[in-house]
Amino acid sequence: MSSAAQDEVDALFNQPEKYGRHHPEDASQSGGSSDSASDNDVTVHSDFGDADTLTSNIATMPPATYHIPQGTIFDANTGPKGVIADAQSFDKARKRSFRGTLQALSNGQTPAARPAHKTSPGSREKSSSPELSADDEEDEFMRTWRASRMNELRAGEHDTRTRRLSPSKRKYGSVETVDAVGYLDAVEKVPVDTVVVVCVYDHESSVSGLVEDALRQLARTHVTTRFVKLHYLDAEMDEVAVPAILAYRGGDLFANLSAVIEEIPMGLDMGPTSLESVLKKHQVLS
Repeated sequence: MSSAAQDEVDALFNQPEKYGRHHPEDASQSGGSSDSASDNDVTVHSDFGDADTLTSNIATMPPATYHIPQGTIFDANTGPKGVIADAQSFDKARKRSFRGTLQALSNGQTPAARPAHKTSPGSREKSSSPELSADDEEDEFMRTWRASRMNELRAGEHDTRTRRLSPSKRKYGSVETVDAVGYLDAVEKVPVDTVVVVCVYDHESSVSGLVEDALRQLARTHVTTRFVKLHYLDAEMDEVAVPAILAYRGGDLFANLSAVIEEIPMGLDMGPTSLESVLKKHQVLS
């Protein structure tokens, strides 16, 4: 009996075309083609397909479409430190622009106007908030600064005009010792209608001492006239011409009295009265 069972099993395995190894539906789809695979072949389920079909499907899939956001800055820094650096760069650029505007105003130029922006009713309502934008704050500061600057210029012009027209407001009343630099400042840095009397002296000369004493007394009575004295070595003047008196007005020399002692009339001593007469004669004093 065991022999009969063995024969039946062998018959089943030796006739695959009769029973088939596939599902009936797979057999109908294959169009009746026979499967000659060996016993060691592994059946691949139709839901997965073979490897070639899978690769073909992947290759024919349409590529995904990526959209880059408009206005993206690719060279911007990223991370906390990068964001801080970008903010600092923007602030520096704004300050440079603002400093350029201030410099243009200081030079008497008109800063470039901002282009006009059209505003919608909605944006106009938003802009009416109490908080001003950065541009509005800058405009407000510029208006305030410009008004303040104009007031300063008007005040300075008024002071200059008053100083030049009213030299009596600046009083001297003494003889100031100066060097070469102080001599130039004394002559040039005064109102244009102020008379500057320069005494070129020799500290070893007694005659020079008499002239200096007389000038000190004249300085106390002619307080609107500036009196200074300069050593003859600093003045690079010959000792023979000392003491000498030079007079300037508006930076120009209009009286040159070398060896002023010789200008004193015969019979008069060197003193405030005689020296004053000589200076009035040459229109140094009035």
